Parts: sequence; structure tokens; C-alpha cells
Amino acid sequence: MTKALLDLWFYFNSTRPYSIVPSYVLPYDSDMHKIKISFLFMVLAAISISAVACGSSIGDESVSSVEETGDGVQITLPDGVFTADDVAAVGWKKSKELSSETLPGATSAWYGFYQQRDVEVRVYESQSEAISLGQELADTATGRRKPSSMIDSGAITNAQTNTRTSYLTYAIVGNLIMLCEIKIEDCQSLLDGIGQ
Repeated sequence: MTKALLDLWFYFNSTRPYSIVPSYVLPYDSDMHKIKISFLFMVLAAISISAVACGSSIGDESVSSVEETGDGVQITLPDGVFTADDVAAVGWKKSKELSSETLPGATSAWYGFYQQRDVEVRVYESQSEAISLGQELADTATGRRKPSSMIDSGAITNAQTNTRTSYLTYAIVGNLIMLCEIKIEDCQSLLDGIGQ
């Protein structure tokens, strides 16, 4: 493989039809030389990409599945049962416990921070309860069920009640509903770390 790449290198860097003499010894046309170098790098990039793509499918059976609903909500680890302390172990800074009286089925709710973003964690008995009892409330909290909402400077403002919410997205990880301040990418490493 290495000899073939060297032969290819010498072929494209020579001004004669196939020469073993390196290009820095021979005079060359700079435009043609640039084209040859560009072609060589494209070939090497294609080989590298195909090698990585072919090798990435080996051993991926242990990776947990990530289901994404039609509205972009991530749902992962369907059998996972976690606590707020499990989330804190991944790097979330637990700040205070919130009242779960307005969250039917929730055993607790916590407010905290992750990478300078607000993150709320709502704990349910199971993922099925989180979906059936908490998903609609999470949709409301993030503005997904408020057709009269406007996004204004990173927060949702409801035009009818003039209330502001700092969460724009959420994910369901096991029995947890996690509301993230602006975008799910801000919380993605936190979501991925739970249950590892």
C-alpha cells in the first residue's frame, strides 16, 4: 500500500510521463503542479473516509439507540431509571429543588446549570410515565404547544400572557425529562453522559 502511494506521488509530481525523480529536482509548471497535488489529496481523503466509514460499523452494537420524534425531541435509554444525582455526576450543577406539585407523576424536579446554561431535570418513575404524563408539559414549557409564542432573544415570550420561559428544547433520557435553555446541542454531552 505504501509503495503504491509513493508511486502515485512520484507520478503526479513529475513533469515527465513516469519518473522516479522527485518533483523538487525537476522544473515544473506551477498550475499543473497545483492540480496534481489537489488530485492527490482528494484521492487520499477518499481513501481515508472510506476506511473510517467501513471501520466504524464494527462493534457499534452496544451503542444505545436514540429515537427522535417528528418534532425533534430526543428519546433515549428506554429502560434507564436515573435520579438528579446521576445527572449531577456527569457535570450538571444542581442548584435547587423545585415543587413538583404542578407536574403530575413527577417524583421530583430540579433546577441547575450545565456549561453556563439553565437545565431543569424532571424525574418520573419510568420512561413511559415521563412520555405519557410529562411530555405535554415539557412541550408547553418549551413553547412547542403555544402557537401564539414568539422567540425573542433566546427566550419564549407568550404574546397573550407576556410570560417568559428560558427553555426552548428538551430531551427524554430514561425516566428523566431534561429541559435545556436554548438548543439541545448545548446539553448533548450531558445527555450522552447519563448512564455511561
